[in-house]
Amino acid sequence: MSAFSRLSTILVTYFGVEEGEVRPDVTFAELDLDSLAIVEFALVAEKEFGVAIGEDEVSPHATIEDALSLLGAKGVPGAEPGLRSEHRDV
Repeated sequence: MSAFSRLSTILVTYFGVEEGEVRPDVTFAELDLDSLAIVEFALVAEKEFGVAIGEDEVSPHATIEDALSLLGAKGVPGAEPGLRSEHRDV
């Protein structure tokens, strides 16, 4: 399963996001995740991917692509996004 699919599954399963809403360019805020939900998302993602994600690496204005970039930078296989985004905070 790709890193994108795993992120999508987390968002759908734990945060009630509709599967069709999860796209590389969508922000967490657009998915109705506020700052507290983003912290919870980071904790779930840490467990799923086995990497530490600091609070300063998390932002509602980050895109799914940004999250993939962060995971890729932390060595998660298959987390390299195909697109680039203007947002750099995850």
